[in-house]
Amino acid sequence: MRKFYLALLLTISGTMVILPSVKAISESNEKHQQLTVSEQGYSLSLPGEYTLQKEEEGKDILFSTKTPYTWMRIEVLSEKESTSKSYLDHSKELFDDQFGKSLKISSTTSLFIQPVVFASTSGSKKETAKLYVLRATKGHPALKITMVTARNSDDEKKLISIVNSVKTHE
Repeated sequence: MRKFYLALLLTISGTMVILPSVKAISESNEKHQQLTVSEQGYSLSLPGEYTLQKEEEGKDILFSTKTPYTWMRIEVLSEKESTSKSYLDHSKELFDDQFGKSLKISSTTSLFIQPVVFASTSGSKKETAKLYVLRATKGHPALKITMVTARNSDDEKKLISIVNSVKTHE
């Protein structure tokens, strides 16, 4: 019994040594982010491994310089567009044309800070594509997000974190 408690104490002690270094790494990563302002009237916090460019009128594209399959299109929507059934249906059709037949995602739990109006997913053996429409909230514009990541990667969480940093820029 004494060996069990000693082993437990050593495990807890080891965990206590490891946790501060994880926190320090995340703090140092936060320092490598820069505030970026889009011509679409929003700002976001962008980690150093990502680049934001204007794709076409009303659309920006963000891509990873480290992961070839990781990119995201950001479109600012009007309040009417973000809640219009015909706009959402048309967006899903375009998404299906580009990525193949998609499935609607249940939006009961979400990592986004803004309410999810619509979510859909599709993919191939190499990549996963997701479409999100987010409702506007105070200080955050309504957004249409097309997100593509390598299958089974953690990049989606990074992209959601970037989306959560989007704020209306005045």
